[in-house]
Amino acid sequence: MLPLLTTLLLATLITASGCATKKIKAANNTKPISVYTEQFSAEIKPGSARKWFVLVEGDGAAWPTPNRPPVDPTPRDSVLLRLAEIVQHRTKANVLYVARPCQYPEQIDIHCEVRDWTTDRFAVRHVDALMDAVTNRIPTGSEVTVFGFSGGGVMALQLAGLLKRRFILEKIVLAGTPLDVNAWTNSNGYTQLTLENYREGLHLLASEQVPVFALFGDLDTTVSDQHLGIANEVGLNVNVYLFPNTSHAGLPTADTTLEILTEP
Repeated sequence: MLPLLTTLLLATLITASGCATKKIKAANNTKPISVYTEQFSAEIKPGSARKWFVLVEGDGAAWPTPNRPPVDPTPRDSVLLRLAEIVQHRTKANVLYVARPCQYPEQIDIHCEVRDWTTDRFAVRHVDALMDAVTNRIPTGSEVTVFGFSGGGVMALQLAGLLKRRFILEKIVLAGTPLDVNAWTNSNGYTQLTLENYREGLHLLASEQVPVFALFGDLDTTVSDQHLGIANEVGLNVNVYLFPNTSHAGLPTADTTLEILTEP
């Protein structure tokens, strides 16, 4: 099974940043899951401290072969770290980069199994780990915009329902994300992935009327706008954009992506 493709550019971090570690005990996994984050912030203008952008990383390193997953799922060159810098510079708001569980093992004390970045990468225990990482960094009541790249968009959709309870959820922006995960795996002949309460979560999100934007590139060979079926089935209104001359890796930093992400 091939993973979702991630990251082609090396980030040069010129803003203040830090990392946070959150461990949880999974119901069916005796080892804790850890999440690495980086926060981008600058001189805060009046009224901007309550505004946050949460950027959820993609699935990570590419598989060496179709049947052999990477030993380390950390993205080799994270375009989302570059995007975090750009968004912070443009908006002067706080930006929280959230890696996926088990990524960046050299930065955090990590305990994972291969299934954590393969078949179980969308599991509820991972969503909970991301939620803990976000709530440890962002004050309750803040205005939050969530961005998910590739498989990170599947996590962002699951995370959004939880964030709604504590924050003002402004919008959800997905770049190169197969919203209908099962349709995507079936069409590509991939192994089915663990999806617990995914349909129910999308149905609940549909009732919240939070703006959702799904961005695709016409040169993307990984994910296309054909994998949206479940959104229609649960009544989730998705604003779909197809970018010309744009690859999977080029979606996060495309000019139109930045406009959609940062404009009120």
